[in-house]
Amino acid sequence: MSLDEIEERGAILYAEKQDEPNTHAEVFYNPEMRTNRDLSVAAAKVYFDEDVAVLDATAASGVRGFRYSGVAEELVLNDTSDSSVDAIRRGLDANNLDAEVVQRDARRLLADRQFEFDLVDVDPYGSFLPFLDPAATAVRREGLIGLTATDLAGPAGSYPKVGRRRYGSAPLKNEFMHESGLRIYIKEVYRAFARHNRSFKPLLCFHQGHYSRLMGSVYDSKQGANRNLDNIGYLSFCPECRWRRLERAEECRNCGSSVRNAGPLWTGRISDSRLTSDMAGRIPESWNESKELVDRLEAEADIPTPFYDLHELASAADTQCPPIDDFVGELRETGYPATRSHFSHTGVKTTAPIDQLHDLCREV
Repeated sequence: MSLDEIEERGAILYAEKQDEPNTHAEVFYNPEMRTNRDLSVAAAKVYFDEDVAVLDATAASGVRGFRYSGVAEELVLNDTSDSSVDAIRRGLDANNLDAEVVQRDARRLLADRQFEFDLVDVDPYGSFLPFLDPAATAVRREGLIGLTATDLAGPAGSYPKVGRRRYGSAPLKNEFMHESGLRIYIKEVYRAFARHNRSFKPLLCFHQGHYSRLMGSVYDSKQGANRNLDNIGYLSFCPECRWRRLERAEECRNCGSSVRNAGPLWTGRISDSRLTSDMAGRIPESWNESKELVDRLEAEADIPTPFYDLHELASAADTQCPPIDDFVGELRETGYPATRSHFSHTGVKTTAPIDQLHDLCREV
């Protein structure tokens, strides 16, 4: 097997260099997931006080597991592919790391090794749904789980029947569809853990490009799972004036038009600002994209309202789109929290009323 030696953030891996990631590659490696891995490793370093047991259940080249080695006393890397297992072993030697290398169906491995790992990471092709229930019992109490999804079309509303069939939720296809899709993902993770009388708390959930990423803490708590039932609900959206709220409504509270609903989905916070604040100190300034992303996640973590697209707001206000930084600055002057959103380069997170947003679009 002829593979290229590749370096990522100081870790050496073996895979095929490609112009575009190809799931049919002999050993899969996606450099576009580097930011995902940057934030995942930073979150793990903040969350855990000591060395822990880590499972990368869908390891491919092994790069994610290699990068978790900084927090891992015990590291287990699993993949079903012969080529991947060979590449993982080569990478372990190159990085001078010790790990258990396993070649099994990830679902069976997760099911067989219950409560063995402090951190479980599942980064599959497509949906994490097939792995969710066994993963829910593989994580120890007060552990951390990381999940990546690339099947965005269903939860984000491009294929609404797929979203309803696979996730049991009605999606919305609009300017903030990836936020409502992310909230559908979180709801499904919550439900899986609740089925096992466990509580899942989102700590770091975000969307970037072709994927959504979820990381959260796990507790053995029926009471915690019951409390979080209050965070399962609906989202209402008005296509006319762009009003939205994390509640179920029949008509727009601003203009009285009929609204569209998405859900059930997660209506609570999707990230923890305390975690993201500490993470910022673990990410070098030179990692520009990752640093910018974690800073935006921190800024918007405590703003619950789904983000607004400034172009859509300006269109609804029948005016030109103002410069986004000027708009956010003026919005803060009014006393409302406001920040640019990580979901979109034209996205704004704020709790300001929609009529005030329209007025500000006209004034800036």
